[in-house]
Amino acid sequence: MYVKNNIDADKFKPLLADYLVNKKGITNLREHFKCLNPDHEDKHPSMMFTSKYNICKCFSCGASYDIFDLIGIDYGVTSFRDKLSIASNLYPNVDVDISKFLNSNENNSNNEIIDFSYYYKKCKKNISKTDYLLKRNISLDLIKKYNIGYDVKKDMIIFPINKNCYFGRGVNQNIKIKSKGISYLWNENLLKNSDNKLIYITESIIDSLSLEMIDPNVLTIALNGLPNYKRLLKLIQDYNYDGYFVLAFDNDKTGTYYQNIVKEELANLNITSFATTLISNMDDVKDINEALIKDKFKLENNYKYFNKNFENYIEKNRGSEINL
Repeated sequence: MYVKNNIDADKFKPLLADYLVNKKGITNLREHFKCLNPDHEDKHPSMMFTSKYNICKCFSCGASYDIFDLIGIDYGVTSFRDKLSIASNLYPNVDVDISKFLNSNENNSNNEIIDFSYYYKKCKKNISKTDYLLKRNISLDLIKKYNIGYDVKKDMIIFPINKNCYFGRGVNQNIKIKSKGISYLWNENLLKNSDNKLIYITESIIDSLSLEMIDPNVLTIALNGLPNYKRLLKLIQDYNYDGYFVLAFDNDKTGTYYQNIVKEELANLNITSFATTLISNMDDVKDINEALIKDKFKLENNYKYFNKNFENYIEKNRGSEINL
């Protein structure tokens, strides 16, 4: 995305509060929260947000981040131009009053209710104008099943979560955005059905779709960003879900870091989870979709092997934890 010259980068810095609440899942900016440094296993929340300097600082490891630092970590970009490009997509209107994000929670944190139904229909009609998903080996049947569309102006794939929330993914740049409102998970309604005893949890919607490409009957939920695991935990409690999860995060340092956190949090809720990347034996492959593109046959065999073991374990054991 081209960044206009008249965009003042400093205008984005006060939006760190919004980013912490809506992108990182921090529910109260007046309290300490777990350090956002991927290399810091923060067992006792030690990071604090300060509106005076628009930074969050860890009083344990010493890490200090502004909004651009966090964008760099979360989106895997290093150049300031790329960070600014992503920021301008996330916040088209930079005139935001951050006071409403202090001492906020999920029920009052900028969760403006907007009906995107007409927008979805418009984007769906334009899906043929890009072959992005087809190149990622996602079939037209799945695209139609989930009413996935394409925003020509933004050059983004639009994934409807429900009529009030969607996620967008850049076609030509690694840019991801979430619509205003609660950060819904992809297929989160699966948690309402007590018969759904084995659900795969992925980082991205494309990874979830990739699993459906090798098993149309798989049940899968996408976090749409690893920090959204907190919503997963909340819904498990809200719906009294007592099934099993497979944590199929990316095969990288960040994925492993969050996988350990989520596994521990699930155990605290007496929920059994299986931890596997499904792609650990595939060289130079970071996530499930890359595996689907590179070697669908091997990915399918990996999935069948692990899934059979998971199902056998579930039949023999209830309420215990296993590492595979």
